[in-house]
Amino acid sequence: MLASADTAGARPAGPLVLGLGAGAAVTLGWLLVGDLGIAIRDRAAQPTALEMLRQAGASDTATSLLLATVPAVISVLLVPWLGYRSDRCRSRHGRRRPFLFVAAPLGSLALLGLAVTPVLAPALAAAGGIETRACTLALFCLFWTLFECAALTAMAMFTGLVSDVVPRALLGRFFAAVRIVGLSVGIGFNGWLFALTERHLASVLACAAFAFALPVLAMCLMVREPRTTSGPVANAQAMPRERVRQCMAHPSFLLAVAVFLLAGVTFAPFNTFYQYYAHAHGVPKATLGALTAAGYAISIASAFVVGWLVDRRGAVRVSGAVMLLYCAIAAAGWLLVDGATSFKVFYLVHVALSGAYFTAASSLPMALFPAAQFVQFNATKDMLVVLATIVVTAVQGPLLDLAGHDYRLTLLSAAICSLLCVACMARLHPTVSPSDQPIKAAP
Repeated sequence: MLASADTAGARPAGPLVLGLGAGAAVTLGWLLVGDLGIAIRDRAAQPTALEMLRQAGASDTATSLLLATVPAVISVLLVPWLGYRSDRCRSRHGRRRPFLFVAAPLGSLALLGLAVTPVLAPALAAAGGIETRACTLALFCLFWTLFECAALTAMAMFTGLVSDVVPRALLGRFFAAVRIVGLSVGIGFNGWLFALTERHLASVLACAAFAFALPVLAMCLMVREPRTTSGPVANAQAMPRERVRQCMAHPSFLLAVAVFLLAGVTFAPFNTFYQYYAHAHGVPKATLGALTAAGYAISIASAFVVGWLVDRRGAVRVSGAVMLLYCAIAAAGWLLVDGATSFKVFYLVHVALSGAYFTAASSLPMALFPAAQFVQFNATKDMLVVLATIVVTAVQGPLLDLAGHDYRLTLLSAAICSLLCVACMARLHPTVSPSDQPIKAAP
């Protein structure tokens, strides 16, 4: 197991807090309430932000930079530092909750800023004598960057909190429940609110602002973190370079990084531009929202089956099987999608199958990294993944602009990257047991 000397003498806050009684059910329930708010980022805030960029006339390059590259840069700069500090935080509120108490209101204020941008931008543009479109994009960049800082903090701390309090034997099924919560938010948004973003963008963003903050704050108030005793802490000012080198020295760790990187690159291009792809084929927003909701419903129906399989067969096995199936679907989409009807069929299958993968892979980091310093090592993985992702997201927009907005290229990319991801999983699997024990340190 990846371990660290500067936690010697400290009792780690591992996933030993919950039994299987009523108290455990209550704690798990409040964790799911918190996830309800965190799910707003992917299920509601990002689609609404994409619609705002479309209305502002943003290019594919600008869209890719603002919705993919900027979050990646924030993640590589912020999340590793947060993980290091959080693992060593010794407050009366625990290790994770102090950060969540700050992230929730900050994210809410940022979304409210986005909500008033359509009104604020013309006024600032007139006062400064600049173009309204440029002012809108500048304000969007400001508020979206603040929101991403808050949302990524909340996601990292939520993952750390789950690692601290949820027994590993329940992780597969718990993350199935997490997926159901997130997908339910997606169904509600796409079924009832997505079509409203065209005319009522500000109102949708204002609702998302409160839906993000209030559940996260409620979770922080109701979930009790395990106590930790202070141990010696070395080099608390920054992430030590030696630790990163030690992680990279383990072939198993590098394979894990490759799996997460290729999985992210598999889904990111299509998920970034799917609204533009649908618009190019004349698919109405109401139809796209209904398809998304239907795909989420399929994912909900299969979530506990996938979670049960993960708990029985291991996250690596199940994730690899689903990714291999998605590879075949992406290749078929690249070859066959040529109009509205074929796009709708592929999109529905994409939503359902990618949802199954995310359910299967949700507990993969916890299966591979040690609990005592989970956020730190998970953040190290994230840092390496994001550095590579920045390169990919920086070129995907310009390439699509140069290709004349040929969004079929996103499916070709998905087919290639998913195949490479499966190959890495096949190499990783022999290094872990069927129960996906954390990877071992080299002697």
